[in-house]
Amino acid sequence: MSLSKSMSTSNNLKFSIKLLSIKSIATWIGIIFLRFISLLPYGILMRLGSLLGNFIYQISPHRKEISRININKCLHIEGKQLDRFVRSNFKAIGRGIFEMSLAWWASDKKIRNIKTKLINRNLLEDENGALILIKHSTHLELDLRLLSQFFDLTGMYKTQTNEVINYVMVKARNNYITESLTNKEALKAVRWIKSGKNFLYAADQDYGPNVSIMIPFFEHDAATVIFPALFCNKKIKIVLADVSKVEDTYEIEIKEIDKTQNQKEFLTSMNNLYQEFIAKEPEGYLWMHRRFKSGAHESIYPTWSSRDKKRKKRRLRRRND
Repeated sequence: MSLSKSMSTSNNLKFSIKLLSIKSIATWIGIIFLRFISLLPYGILMRLGSLLGNFIYQISPHRKEISRININKCLHIEGKQLDRFVRSNFKAIGRGIFEMSLAWWASDKKIRNIKTKLINRNLLEDENGALILIKHSTHLELDLRLLSQFFDLTGMYKTQTNEVINYVMVKARNNYITESLTNKEALKAVRWIKSGKNFLYAADQDYGPNVSIMIPFFEHDAATVIFPALFCNKKIKIVLADVSKVEDTYEIEIKEIDKTQNQKEFLTSMNNLYQEFIAKEPEGYLWMHRRFKSGAHESIYPTWSSRDKKRKKRRLRRRND
């Protein structure tokens, strides 16, 4: 691992007593459980993860239906094959929770013992930095830890609504991500990229119509964030660093995206490359995100009133703060 223990970070969160409130007890119990279970051998963790994924599958009707809609729309899978695929995807999500615990707390030695294969390492070996696009795999957190073995990385994250999880996540990532920004600090991210840092950015989800344009994704128009296209005519390398699990090996493959195109052509090439890498491990992609929520006159996804009410309350709270 190339990072020093004395690395700097822009998100050196400090512990607050409010993180110990009564409503946070259940979260802390879950965190402590994950911390200790991460000490188990990798193979046992993956078997336990599959069992956890089966449980999540049973108790998550809304997420299950969103996944079914996305998989059917993008991969054209139907019937019993679709049912089996969705269940397999949820098993991967369960394993991903324990892969996250490995990323956050496993020793460098344990991480090095995980089977990895790095393809096209030379694309990130110069000192000029790059915009490194990544995908939302079910094992994304472990992907970051594995990439950090080979490259110094900076990146962006979304602040979690659960303050305990946000604190633990940022503290853990500080051990393998040199510096990080929240998704509200886009201008600073631009400066970092221009200054030659390797900057991680996941551009495969719907971040809303205000920051996106409609670009085909698996042959269907989808809101595609324009942030990566800001650099398509700059002297900045743009690559997609994929991590796909192939026969128990985390295969890290890096491909450069052609920048000699206009914004729409660039984003189309980007989405095409995302599709290529998703196809390497389709059951390991995070299909439960509402990828096609923007642009449609009527939502293709089921109504989720309890979640919508919670989001409305959080927006009102932020407005009043």
